[in-house]
Amino acid sequence: MTTPTAAALRVPLAARVTTLLWFASAAAVGASGILLREPFPIPQLTILGLVAASLLTATTVPSVRAWIDALPLRLLVASHALRFIGIAFLILAARGQLAQVFADRAGWGDIAAAALALVLVTTGEPRTPGHRAVYHLWNVLGALDLIVAVATATWVAVLRLQPGMEPLLTFPLALVPLFFVPVFLVTHVFIFRRLVAAGRPRGR
Repeated sequence: MTTPTAAALRVPLAARVTTLLWFASAAAVGASGILLREPFPIPQLTILGLVAASLLTATTVPSVRAWIDALPLRLLVASHALRFIGIAFLILAARGQLAQVFADRAGWGDIAAAALALVLVTTGEPRTPGHRAVYHLWNVLGALDLIVAVATATWVAVLRLQPGMEPLLTFPLALVPLFFVPVFLVTHVFIFRRLVAAGRPRGR
């Protein structure tokens, strides 16, 4: 017998194929080094376009929206443990291969978001107003961290600082802006929706 959780984890075929193609394309673009050759603001507009397309698809395509809404809230939060990738930013900056200002903001911000996500998951479902407020706070800070990271990377590119953002424009770290940042922003939007819905009185 299929449990509700197992059913929720079953990705719609169209979404599965689209996601795999997106991931593969992001990996291929990163491996090709094409983003390194494109002048500002082509890489930045590409990333913003992916974020917009992801949000639009997740919120307007009924099957995709229904699937994400069915995922356990704690699973959406736990997925942000992948943001421990911020450790790599700090290492690259220490080696002089990545802009220090980006590593300081995005690196530590991602590490904090990942660590707090794991802590939140251990506290259980947010069933009380106070507990939901803590989830809301983490969600806002996590989303702001991503926005600050994108803004800082753009600022580094505009000023042509050296070292710059080259490691995040090539494989494998190109997957961060080309795939994971849009995905994480979508999860932040859906976590917010779920928390707001959970706070509404029943019957409304």
